Amino acid sequence: MAKFDFESLTIEEVETIEMISGSPIDALMDDTALKGKSLKAVVFVVKKREDEKYTIADAGKVSFKEAMELLQPGEADPKEN
Repeated sequence: MAKFDFESLTIEEVETIEMISGSPIDALMDDTALKGKSLKAVVFVVKKREDEKYTIADAGKVSFKEAMELLQPGEADPKEN
């Protein structure tokens, strides 16, 4: 899975994340943010870039561990280059 890069988000993707999570984009990493909705939103946006048919329901099936790995800083997946 590709790593999440806040700086590469389009305005539409920011709006999608905010709509799904119910929080402003800058609140995503806040300790009080709703983690399930926020993680689902981020996974959805990243995976939607790879697969136009990816759904929010698909994002809900991703493990917590996978979602958290997506948010960790580090090198992007070599398969993505």
